[in-house]
Amino acid sequence: MFVLVSCGVFFPYSGDLSSPRPKRVFVQHITRSFHTRNGSLQSSDSGLCISDMDYTGMQHIKPHIPQINDSIYTYCQDYLPYYGFPRKSWYLPAPEVSPKAPLEFKLLSRQETEWGTIKMSFEVKGPSHMFLELHTHAGASLVSWSLGEGMLQLNRSGEYFIFYSHGLDAPAWNFWFEFQPLKSSYVSPDEDMITLAITAHYFSGSDGHSEPLDSLLKRFPDWAFPSSWISTYHLYRY
Repeated sequence: MFVLVSCGVFFPYSGDLSSPRPKRVFVQHITRSFHTRNGSLQSSDSGLCISDMDYTGMQHIKPHIPQINDSIYTYCQDYLPYYGFPRKSWYLPAPEVSPKAPLEFKLLSRQETEWGTIKMSFEVKGPSHMFLELHTHAGASLVSWSLGEGMLQLNRSGEYFIFYSHGLDAPAWNFWFEFQPLKSSYVSPDEDMITLAITAHYFSGSDGHSEPLDSLLKRFPDWAFPSSWISTYHLYRY
């Protein structure tokens, strides 16, 4: 019995309410925006980002939605904060998302301190769930921030990852980072010191839906359980 189950002889999913075995899938309709050093838009793309949550991948979904195939499978983009995508995902091109309350991101100030560090202050206005990913370059190091006390911890990818959530009618999110740049003749003045990505997630209300997303969800079989929402990914360089 163990060998038969391991070889996939038995179909692993069921939509029977008395004994449910759902296939869990995340589906995001996302627009990614990449900005230059001066903040202007450099490039963008949009699509339906589909991520599976178990060992079978999308093999059982493909017969129902043939567009989800290996030709749209994405790979980790190590040079981007948060890899640009979730680690295991399929990316189906789709029109740009347009939430009624789009993310607002500002660099408020950049100050060179008397002890040789650079302090950068930011302001963000966005939905109730946001992820901030910070990656340092050119030997720069993060020495302080306004996001809490204690040791600053890198994740496995060498990034600082902050999850920010708020309730209704929240004020703008203001924070600052302080960096120690590398003093070296080998570092080009044109080289980025940091890249900062912020992902805005819209889970509820009209901003949490789109026509392409709703149309795709209707095509999943009854034994699949897709969790869906709208996202925007914004990458900035400094």
